Amino acid sequence: MPTESTVEQYPKGTHHHAKVWLTGLMALAAFSNCTAYAETSKADAAYPYIMKARAAAGDDLHREFYHRCFVDADYASTIARYRKTHTTIEPAKVFDNLFCLNSGYNSVWILKTTEGLIAFDSFNNPGLALQLIGNGLPKLGLDPNQIKYVVISHEDGDHFGGAQFLKDRYGARLMASEAAWQEMAAGDQQRRPNWFVYAPKRDLIITDGQQFTLGDATVTFYITPGHDPGAISAIFKVTDNGVPHVVGYMGGMGVPAQEPDRNLLIKTYARWQEISAKAGVDTLIANHAAQDSAIDKVEFLRVRRAGDWNPLVLGADAYRRYYEVQKECIRARLVISGQRVEE
Repeated sequence: MPTESTVEQYPKGTHHHAKVWLTGLMALAAFSNCTAYAETSKADAAYPYIMKARAAAGDDLHREFYHRCFVDADYASTIARYRKTHTTIEPAKVFDNLFCLNSGYNSVWILKTTEGLIAFDSFNNPGLALQLIGNGLPKLGLDPNQIKYVVISHEDGDHFGGAQFLKDRYGARLMASEAAWQEMAAGDQQRRPNWFVYAPKRDLIITDGQQFTLGDATVTFYITPGHDPGAISAIFKVTDNGVPHVVGYMGGMGVPAQEPDRNLLIKTYARWQEISAKAGVDTLIANHAAQDSAIDKVEFLRVRRAGDWNPLVLGADAYRRYYEVQKECIRARLVISGQRVEE
């Protein structure tokens, strides 16, 4: 497969174009000598889970089905990674009180309240936080000095990298789970030595089931481990041209490699389905655009007119089915990896 550096160099000259195609053809030739995916015993064992995911996807969630069951599962370091571009997206208003800032790789969501702003995540580093949040919010008519809280979804550097900057520059308080604070403080110098360079100083702790109110907005937090031990998720209300909706924000969705973590994520999703159903969640957002197709949907929202639907609103049933797709695709990945599925 082509390397990331090869693809990044592609626009600089036509010889890179040839290099990408040659590398791809070599990989295809090598693959053609292998046993076809559908003929393996592991694929046979995974097939029922894949079909359950396909059934749950219906006609409206097919993109999510293909992404989780195949693209991210089979090409995580190539196709799935390249879909996380490094082309920044212009900031956008997506609901009356919710705004999207996107680096192409990460999404930061800004919830506007009568007493200030709540930011969900902070991008990879202080530079991006300044560029996309500090300089991006004024484009939306918002003042970055009104950021009162930054919610850190989990302990990966691409989500907390700008948090300390936002606190130092604008006086925001930082919120994360206890497990996330511990992980950020300890770091992982062997696996990701540069991941924790911008780890923030410990501040406020998020607990499971906590209700947090700022002005006219109340956010309910839950600890949702699996992707990372300290991942948190949130539920809060928004309006779209005055019409109320309930947002479900899952703070960690990338599928881990280890069997226990994968099975834990399945359990987390099952619990989240129950929690979100009781709360009446009908709107999906995530912190990576690959998970919720945020870039595509935001671009539509820029041109929609009165009466058009908001594509971030899935409806309660589709929201539930979205996580059914996630669970079954993870089970399929467990089987393909020779790991045990905890039923």
